[in-house]
Amino acid sequence: MIRRGFDTTDVCVMVQKARGIIELPDRQIECEVEVPTLLIDLAEREGIILNVACGGKGTCGGCAVDLLTGKFSNRNGEEISFPQGSPHRVLSCQTILLEGPFRIRVPRYSLVSAGERVVMDFAHAPKVTLRPAVRKEHIKLIKPTMPDQRGIIERIVDELKRRGYQQPIRASVYVARKIDFTLDSERELTVTVANGDLGSHIIRIEQGDTTSSLYGVAVDVGTTTVVVSLVDLNTGKIIDTVSSYNQQITRCDDVASRIAYASNQDGLEQLRELVVESTINRLLGLLQSRHGLSAEDISYMTVAGNTVMTHLLCGISPAGLGGVPFIPVSNFPGPYRADQLHLSINPEARVDLLPSAAGYIGGDITADMLICNLTEQDELTVLVDVGTNAEIVVGNRNRLIACAAPAGPAFEGSGITAGMRASTGAIDSFKLDNIEAEPEYTVIGDTAPVGICGSGLIDFVAQVYRAGIISATGRFTDDAIKRCPRVGKFPDRNGQEALAYEVVSAEQLEDGLAPIIVTERDIATLLQAKGVIFAALQIALKHFGKAVSITEGCFDGIKRFYLAGGFARHVNLDNAVIMGLLPDIDREKYTFIGNGSLAGAYLTLLDEQIRDKLPHITTSLEVIELNLDKDFEEAYTLAMLLPEV
Repeated sequence: MIRRGFDTTDVCVMVQKARGIIELPDRQIECEVEVPTLLIDLAEREGIILNVACGGKGTCGGCAVDLLTGKFSNRNGEEISFPQGSPHRVLSCQTILLEGPFRIRVPRYSLVSAGERVVMDFAHAPKVTLRPAVRKEHIKLIKPTMPDQRGIIERIVDELKRRGYQQPIRASVYVARKIDFTLDSERELTVTVANGDLGSHIIRIEQGDTTSSLYGVAVDVGTTTVVVSLVDLNTGKIIDTVSSYNQQITRCDDVASRIAYASNQDGLEQLRELVVESTINRLLGLLQSRHGLSAEDISYMTVAGNTVMTHLLCGISPAGLGGVPFIPVSNFPGPYRADQLHLSINPEARVDLLPSAAGYIGGDITADMLICNLTEQDELTVLVDVGTNAEIVVGNRNRLIACAAPAGPAFEGSGITAGMRASTGAIDSFKLDNIEAEPEYTVIGDTAPVGICGSGLIDFVAQVYRAGIISATGRFTDDAIKRCPRVGKFPDRNGQEALAYEVVSAEQLEDGLAPIIVTERDIATLLQAKGVIFAALQIALKHFGKAVSITEGCFDGIKRFYLAGGFARHVNLDNAVIMGLLPDIDREKYTFIGNGSLAGAYLTLLDEQIRDKLPHITTSLEVIELNLDKDFEEAYTLAMLLPEV
C-alpha cells in the first residue's frame, strides 16, 4: 500500500490495522487500512483522487485534508499534536496515519472533481472526404476444386489484389488462428483491411456480410483529461463521446513532474498503465458496453496529445524532454498495432499518433493546425493554445513560426491561493463595478464556491484593475487599502495572513475555515503567466517579419486569431484584453475552435489522405526558442505590466 517513497521502518516495526471514517463533501466512507500508511495512499485506495500537482513532494498544497481524530505523524516520524475533534490541516502526501480510530475530512478544493468542465466537442473543423484507412470488403469464396490448392487466406489476398489494394497484402498469425471454418461449400466473408505505407494488412475475417458495421475511435490524450469518440467509419458520424481524468494525475499533475516520475522504468510503466489500462481502456469498455460492441469491432484508432503524453502512452521514456535541448525519442511515433500498446480494441487494429514538430510543439498542436488549415491560409493567422505550456503558431501558407511559452499552470489554478481547475464549485466569472462595490460572480454547478478557476482569475485581475484596486504592477493601491472593504489582511488555507482581496468570506464556505482570497503574490503569478504568453506572441510575430521591434505594429494585419483548448472557450475576451493576455484587435477576428486535439484526431480517422498530410504540417514549422531571442526578456518584462485601460 505504501508506494511514495515512505519506508515503514522509519516509524513502525509491526504492521497493524486501523478503522476510521473519511468525510467527503457529499458522503462518508468507512474504511479499514493497514498502518502506518500515507494519507494520500489511503485516499487513492478508497477511490478518492486528490490534487497532487507537485507529484507528492509537499510543495503545491493541493492535497490538504483536516485531521479530526486519530494518531498521525509526519514523514520524519514526528507525531502530530492537535486537539482531538478540532480540525487540524495537513498535507496528505506528507502525513502518515499511525493508529485509529481515525476521522479525516477532505475539503472540496482538494478533490480532483469528476465534474470538471471538459470540452468534448469542437466548434471549427473543415469538411473532408470520407476515405478511412480501414475498410471492409464483402467477398464470396466458391467451393474449391482439386486442382486449386490455394489456402483461404491466399484466396482472400488474390481477391483483394483484384480489387486494387496496395501490395503486399498480409495477414498475421492472430488472424489466421481466428479462421474457424473450412471451404467445404461456398462462403460469404467480410474482410477488414487497413491501408498503410508498406502495403495492406488484413486485421479481421468474419463470416457473412458485416460491411455495415465499421468503427474507429478518435482519442485526445490530455495532461488532465482524456476524451474518446466512437465513430461510424461508414458514415463519418460520431456515435458517442466519453471522457474522464487521465489517471496519471493520481501520481503527478503536470508535464514536468511526469517526466521526473518516469525517469526510471518502474515509474514509466506505472504512468503507461495509468493512461492506457486505467483511463483509455475503461473509456473504450464504456463505449463498447453502451453500443453492444466487442473490442474486435473497433478497427482503427487515432490519437492526438502533447509529446510527453504520447511518449507515456507508448511506454517510451520522455527523459529527453526534461531539459535543454528538449529532444524526444521520436516526433513521428508509430504506426503501431493495438496489441503493442495494450489497447482494448482489435489487437491487429492500426493506431496512428499525430506527429509532433518539436519537444513542446506536440501532436495536439498539429491537430489544431490541421483543423485551422494554417498551411493553406493566404493571410496572417495566429493560433494560440493556452495551457501549462502555451503553444503559439503564426504565419500563412508561405511561412509558419511556432514556439512554446512556459506559462506555468497558473491559469489551471495551480500555485494560486484559492485556485482550482474548472470543476464544480469553481468561480468561473467575476464582475466588479467600482472600488467599493460588492463583487458578482458565477459558480460552476451552481453550488457553494470552493475556489477560482482560470477564467474567473482572468476576470478578477481585469475587473479589480479597471476599478482601481490594483496598479499596473499588480499591487494593491493605497486608495483600495483605504476604501475597499474587501482589501486587507486575511488568512490563507494554511493559516498564514496575507494582504489580499476577499472574494468570498469564510462564513459563506462549507468548511468555514478560511475565505477565498486573491493575494498580491497570486496576482504576480498570473501576470508572469500572461506576460510569457503575450511576449511569446510578440516574438513569434517579430520572427515572421511583421514588425521591426516588439513594440511597433506587431499585431497589424492579423486576419484571424484562433484560440484552442477548453480553457480558451470560457474566457471573456474583453477581460483577457484588459489583463493583457490577448492583443486588443477586432473581436470578430477571434475564433474559438474548442477541442482542436480531438477534432484533428477525428479528421485523421476519416481520411487517410489527411493522415498522409500530417508530416508536411509538422515539417512546415520553424520552431523558435524564446530564451535565445535577444528581445524576449524585454518583451516579457513589459508584458508583465497591465496595459492602460
